Amino acid sequence: MSDNLWYTIKSSGPLWKMPLAAALSWEAAKWAGSSHPYLAPLTAILSVQATVSQSMQFAWQRVLGTTAGVLLTLCVTPWLPLNGWSLGLCLLVAALAIRLMKLDHALVTQVALSILLVLFFQHNMPSYSLDRIRDTIIGAVLAVLAQTLLFPPDSIQSAKQKMTRFADHLAGHFIKAGQWVEQGCPPSEAQTLKWSWQALFQELHQATTELDQAARSLRYHPFAAKKRDLLSRLTRQMEQLRSGYANLSDMIRVLGQWSRTGHFSREHQQQWAAHLQELAQVIKRWHTGPGISTDGSSGAVSLSLQAPAHLEQEQYPLALYMNAGQLLQDFGGESAFSLSRSNP
Repeated sequence: MSDNLWYTIKSSGPLWKMPLAAALSWEAAKWAGSSHPYLAPLTAILSVQATVSQSMQFAWQRVLGTTAGVLLTLCVTPWLPLNGWSLGLCLLVAALAIRLMKLDHALVTQVALSILLVLFFQHNMPSYSLDRIRDTIIGAVLAVLAQTLLFPPDSIQSAKQKMTRFADHLAGHFIKAGQWVEQGCPPSEAQTLKWSWQALFQELHQATTELDQAARSLRYHPFAAKKRDLLSRLTRQMEQLRSGYANLSDMIRVLGQWSRTGHFSREHQQQWAAHLQELAQVIKRWHTGPGISTDGSSGAVSLSLQAPAHLEQEQYPLALYMNAGQLLQDFGGESAFSLSRSNP
């Protein structure tokens, strides 16, 4: 089989997995003696979700909800007439039971569907109840097997692309921050910087979500040792990116406060503008190559950003005072007064 054909089959998995699972489910239900084989492919169609974890979660909820709904309905069918009020009563009892047991709310839908259909069909088709439970299990199992064993969805490459794009944009924001500092941190530009910063946070959130989705998918992948190693490396790199975002956020806040004191000299502006440009180059080299080496230009950058000797002992208390001052600014004043008033 050629590489192109193999890649086509693999990449088109979302198109052919669901039909395959549905067809196998129908045939398996008929082989098991079902009089209603359409129930198995119905579950298979619904259970083929975007990721393996989502498929397993939906399949489990479908089986559990169907079984609970069928058993509940069979217990009350001999004593209840078939009308809207009996249906509503059964649905209410099921919803209350699920809430009291603190189960997932998605189970309510599965239980409700089973109650409705079993209550309607049980009088004319006594085999419907058993068929529904058995065929639901068949469809759920085959859907999960198709998703797990046949080219399971892989979000790692998508997560890696989002992380690379975020790293590039993070480096760009270091450059923008350096330009802002070189101009003297003008308040008129601060709002524009804040808006672009919020957009960067959304990118960070999207990359984190994509990586979490990849991790959930690989959790049930039986043949993905190499991909798990790659995921582990990407997870560590994501922590570095989050740290870079948080550090730049703190640096922009400190530089803005320093500028407002009136003691941010032109010399300091040029110095920290250059530092921010250097940090941008560090991030660019980090995400475009194997990493930052300990020699050459990257070492020169790290040395130039060390605190001067006379400030070495002062950097820790200064950082603590800055963080404490930010906390007082965030939680002090009118907001604290309002909170105390609302909780006498």
